[in-house]
Amino acid sequence: MDELLFRLSNQLEALQVQASVTAQQGQQWCAVWFAEVQRLSQDLYNEQYGHQVIDFVKNLGSYLESGWEQLQFHYYSLQFNPREFYQHLGNLCFSDVTRRELAFCITGLIIGSVAGYNIGLNWQRPSHHMHHMKAIICHHYIGIEGVSTIDDAEMPTIQKSNELLIQVRAASVNVVDAKICWGYSKAYRRLLNSGSFLYCQRYKELPVTLGRDCSGVVVDIGQSVINFDIGDEVYLAVPPWASGTMAEYLVIPECQVAKRPRLVTFEASASLPYSGCLAWDALVNKSNIQEGNARGKRVLVYGGSTPVGCILIQLVKFWGGHVVTACKPHAIPVTRALGADEVIPFNESNIEKELELHDKYHAIFYTGGQPIDEFILKKHLLPYGSYVSTMPEYLTSDSLGFFFGSIFSGCVRIKLMVQYMFGCNIHHWKEGSKINTAYLQSLRDLVDADQLQTVVDRAFAPHNIEQALHHVLDPNAIGSTIIKFQ
Repeated sequence: MDELLFRLSNQLEALQVQASVTAQQGQQWCAVWFAEVQRLSQDLYNEQYGHQVIDFVKNLGSYLESGWEQLQFHYYSLQFNPREFYQHLGNLCFSDVTRRELAFCITGLIIGSVAGYNIGLNWQRPSHHMHHMKAIICHHYIGIEGVSTIDDAEMPTIQKSNELLIQVRAASVNVVDAKICWGYSKAYRRLLNSGSFLYCQRYKELPVTLGRDCSGVVVDIGQSVINFDIGDEVYLAVPPWASGTMAEYLVIPECQVAKRPRLVTFEASASLPYSGCLAWDALVNKSNIQEGNARGKRVLVYGGSTPVGCILIQLVKFWGGHVVTACKPHAIPVTRALGADEVIPFNESNIEKELELHDKYHAIFYTGGQPIDEFILKKHLLPYGSYVSTMPEYLTSDSLGFFFGSIFSGCVRIKLMVQYMFGCNIHHWKEGSKINTAYLQSLRDLVDADQLQTVVDRAFAPHNIEQALHHVLDPNAIGSTIIKFQ
């Protein structure tokens, strides 16, 4: 301890000598400065207002000189004995503080200093640099007129360890996107996209990004992602109440993504996820057709040239069923190429009379196209046959007022809380239950085996989104409509 005190005393004395030298140099500098001020004052003496200037300078110089002299006096009159100081400090500590307390104090100071130093080194301030991207959004629920493409949308970043950042290459336009422009599923969108345990914490009610599926490349991954790596080419689908996919970049959980087919382009891959999941779910979960086995079944696909219809025709035919489809006359060659055994054209004749000319069906799928009353189609079902519509269902929740809407919101939130407590998947609400990565993997395998063909009608640039939405609503469209981002 004495040796430590001796070294500290020597260092303090050296510091005192250095301070004295610095003070002397400062005094010399001030003397030179005062002489220069005096010379300038003499030069200004013969000028106009010279007397006033020289008086001001003299007063200022006198004030500074007296202040410096006082500072010097206090400095040199200060007597500091380091050895005596440490002796008094030691007496104070050892007289009032035990050695154990002093040891704890020193240990705490050391640990705190080391911890603070490490925290300071590893502290990462959040970056305020914001990257922007192109996105297709709906500003208001007034129809297609409320949709536009913006170039300054905030680029999303990975927030959870199970998320992927995907660079979107292409996204398909679906009928439900046009309905979203009119407010479709807005109640579920408001309820299911808020809260710490729900789909997306970065959600705002409006504007909402359009798009239900896409294909792209993984550019970043969370720490706990195990099935994907940077550079993987993937595709995915999301339910109507979720944030959309028509943006240059997208963040989404790993459990909702599958690797895309490698034998087709990004545009062709983007035509499959949403429509393919709807078609697969309609066959396997909603109809009396077993997965992989449609032998002996007569199936009517009403609207065979729609995106869902094109996939339904191929799946039923591949599983061994007999496919009859109804479509526009100009789409007949396409549907026959996809495997349809019989084709009923939509023409000026009565479609009901055309249906009477054919045998009844084990399953009927309505996928859009020319409108028809479902009761007319159901009359042509065999006993215990199944009728399935793949069109977006009507949601009463979108038209509820404040009172009934509040009751509905309360019920949904309670159910969400119960599901969260029991570990249920929130993504299975409504049409979310129809979207499954297992379906995406099966579709990918069929495409790579050249047993499922993709049908892309037209591809648009993002700034032509209004034309794309009008085209997807056109009953003459065949197959999928695509937005290309890359």
